[in-house]
Amino acid sequence: MRAAARGPFRFVRRLSRWQMAILLPCAAMAIALLLHVAQWVTSWISTALAQARGGAGACSDLVTDFGVDPDAVEIIDRAPFGFVCQASTYDGGTAMIEHSGATSAMFITSAGLAALGSAVLLGVLLAFTVTRLLASARSPRGDGGVDRWALLLIGIGVFVLPLMMVGQRLQWYAKSDGFGICPESVSGNDVLGFSVTADYLPPSLTCSGDTVTGQEFSVTQYGFPFYGFLAGLVLAAVGLAVLIIVRVRSRRRKGAEV
Repeated sequence: MRAAARGPFRFVRRLSRWQMAILLPCAAMAIALLLHVAQWVTSWISTALAQARGGAGACSDLVTDFGVDPDAVEIIDRAPFGFVCQASTYDGGTAMIEHSGATSAMFITSAGLAALGSAVLLGVLLAFTVTRLLASARSPRGDGGVDRWALLLIGIGVFVLPLMMVGQRLQWYAKSDGFGICPESVSGNDVLGFSVTADYLPPSLTCSGDTVTGQEFSVTQYGFPFYGFLAGLVLAAVGLAVLIIVRVRSRRRKGAEV
């Protein structure tokens, strides 16, 4: 039993500091993925239970607060954020109450873990790249300028990635009110409510919501952080390809000399 318990710890002790620094943010992102899956499952279960109970039972708050007809209540699936109770009021308007339950907390936790893990991982990769770049610049071996330029491209590319994520966060703050991304009407129907969410891999903003008739819409916008993110990936990929080619040629040259 003790030997079995020591197995994972032995594996951890064998890891270098760089490997441990990469493993921890990857574990955080894996936990975030599991939480996101749990969020979808929780949303599906809560929606299924609400539909089984019916509008009068699952949406009693809508009936009590707005005095709508219980038989006219409609349950709309909003996976992975639970469901929405919607019904027409007696004055011709539309009443709507969201039931997200634990899915909101799961989303915030998973998004926080994913963002933290991504930022830490990119920071570790940046530090590792800079360290390798400095070591290569001081080393007399290799193909000199080409080797260093390849590492420089990788360093610039990896450095740009977290900057674009910070830029994406600032862009979300600037457009969280929906200006410049959310439409005022969809198919001639006024927008009833909306929310702006930010994605970071790759960076983009999405405005989603409903119209007064209950029609759902979703609009995605790609800005400067998205194109900067792609440029960083291209620089890192080109630098990595050049570095691999240089190292392979160097090994072949050394093998031919031997």
